Amino acid sequence: MRKLNLAGTIAGLAILVIFVWAAYIAGAASANTGSGYGTERLLAQIRGQQRPDLVNRALSMLKNDYFMPIAEDQEQELLYGAVSGMTNVLRQEPFNDDFSHFYDPELYKDLEAQTTGEYAGVGILMGSTADGLYPEIVTVFPDTPAAEVGIEPDDIITEVAGEDTFGMILPEVATRIKGEPGSSVDLTLYRPAEGEYYELTVERRDVQFSSVSDVEMLDDGTGFIKISSFAEETGADFRAAVEQLLESGMQALVIDLRNNSGGLYPAAIEVANCFVAEGLIVEVMMRDDEQQPVYADPDAVKYDLPLVVLINANSASASEILVGALQDHGLAKVVGERSYGKGVIQAVNPMEAEWVEKVNDEGLSYREEQVKSALALTIGKYYTPLHNDIHGVGIEPDVWHELANRLAEEPDLQALESQIREQTDELRQLRAQFYRYIRDNDTTRDLAIEIAGQLGRGMEVANVPQLELPQEEHAPLASVPPAGQSPSIEADSDSAGGE
Repeated sequence: MRKLNLAGTIAGLAILVIFVWAAYIAGAASANTGSGYGTERLLAQIRGQQRPDLVNRALSMLKNDYFMPIAEDQEQELLYGAVSGMTNVLRQEPFNDDFSHFYDPELYKDLEAQTTGEYAGVGILMGSTADGLYPEIVTVFPDTPAAEVGIEPDDIITEVAGEDTFGMILPEVATRIKGEPGSSVDLTLYRPAEGEYYELTVERRDVQFSSVSDVEMLDDGTGFIKISSFAEETGADFRAAVEQLLESGMQALVIDLRNNSGGLYPAAIEVANCFVAEGLIVEVMMRDDEQQPVYADPDAVKYDLPLVVLINANSASASEILVGALQDHGLAKVVGERSYGKGVIQAVNPMEAEWVEKVNDEGLSYREEQVKSALALTIGKYYTPLHNDIHGVGIEPDVWHELANRLAEEPDLQALESQIREQTDELRQLRAQFYRYIRDNDTTRDLAIEIAGQLGRGMEVANVPQLELPQEEHAPLASVPPAGQSPSIEADSDSAGGE
C-alpha cells in the first residue's frame, strides 16, 4: 500500500474531478455528429481523407507483428485509444484544452449516471487531492451503502479492490467502484483527520441522488440550499426546494455552490431563471466569433428574495455561469473564495450506438438505440452578462472569506495550524536523520561483501525473501513533506462523479 504525503492531502482538493471530466461540460448538450454514429466512421474519415496510410499501417502492424495476438475486442480498444490520442493533443499548445475528452463505453456510462442521478454503486461523489494523485471523497449521500459503513467526506481512497489508486484518473476509479447491484467492492481509505487507514467492504446498490441537497429552514427565516452539481433534474428540484422553504416563511436564501464543479449548462440556466427577471444570463462565443446570447425567460416564475451565494476555488463551469449572472445583475451577495475559472463549454457528440432489447410496462418488447461512446469537444467560450471573461481567472466574491480570514478570526484554527507546522517540522527532521543514517551506514553494501566472501570460500548462501514493514511503522516516513516544502491548508472540494 502506497502511503500519502500529508502536504498534499491537507492542501485541499484539486478541481480535476469527474465533474470537470464529464458533463461539467458546462453545456453537455448532446450533438449528433452527422448521419449515423461510429468510432469506425470517424477512423474511416481519418484513414481515407487525412492520413490514408498512418492509422491503417499502425493498426496492421499491431495486428500482424505485435508479440501477442490482438483479439477483435482489443482491436476496438486500439481504435478508442486512437481517438483519445487526438483529444490528448488538444491539451498542448496552442490549444491548452483540458476539457475535450473521449468517452469510451465505460466512461460514457459514468457520464450518464452523473447527469441522470441514477447508477449502481456505493453512494459517493469524488474529487482529487491537491496534487491530483489520489481520489478524495467529497460527498457521502445519505441512506446509501457508503453512509452505512461509515465512509466520511475527506476520506482518501488509496486502494480499490486491492489496486493502488495512486495516479489513477477519476473516471477509472469510478468505473472500478461501480458494479452490479448486490456485489461488493473492497476499499482502503485514509482519513487525514485521524491519520488512520480503514479497510472496508461496501455493497453496491442502485443509487439515486439529487444534486439539490441540504435544504434547510433556519430559525431566523433564512433558507439554505446546497447544489452539489447541475444535472437533468436540478432546475425542477431547486424550484421545488424554494417553494418548500417559502411555505415555511423564508425571508432570505443562501445557495451553497462550494465544491460544485459544474454539470449541465441548461440546468444552470434554469436556476438563474428563478431570479433573473430580464436581460442576459450568459453569452457564448462560438467558432468564427459567432455569438449565442442566452436571455432570461420572462414567462418563468421569479423569486424576489435577498440572496447570498457561497463559492470556493472548486466552484466551476456551470456554477460560475449561475454566479456570474446573479452577481452581474446585482441579485446576490457572493461570499467565499475566488472560483475556479472554467469559462468554456463542451458538447457531447455521440460516436457509437447499439440496439438494445427492452420491455415496456405492458410487457411488450421493443428495440431502443443507445449511445455507447461519445466525444466531448469544447465548442465555445462564455462571458458573464457584463462581458467578463472568467476563464483561467475565476469570479471574485463580494465578501472574501477563505483560510486567511478564518485563521485571523478563529483561535482554535490558529492553534491547530501551529500544531501541524510544529509536528511537520519535527517529522521532517526525523526523516532527514533516518535517511542520513541509511546513507552513512551502508549495511546492504556490507552484506553484499559478506556474501561474496562466503561464495568465494565455497559456501552455500540461502536466499532471503522480501520483508514488508508494517503499515503503522512505515507510514510516518512517507507522510512527511519533502525538505523545503511547508504544509498548506486550503478548503475542501466537492464535485464529482457518483460511485
